[in-house]
Amino acid sequence: MAKNLHTHCSFCGRPREEVKMLISGIDADICDQCIQNAGEIIEQEFEFEKSHQRPQQPAANAAKLELKTL
Repeated sequence: MAKNLHTHCSFCGRPREEVKMLISGIDADICDQCIQNAGEIIEQEFEFEKSHQRPQQPAANAAKLELKTL
């Protein structure tokens, strides 16, 4: 197995010595702090999308109700 030559996070540039964990991919590494930041960004994006979804049209809801009662 080849030795990992990456000594810093590919996202923030922090050296291996300044982070708790450095996860290596094929061509990049990511530190635990960037993973945590990415998780928070993803959570915020999901919350934003959820709060900005278009409400269903009343006619669509009525058609669904009508199909259920048939």
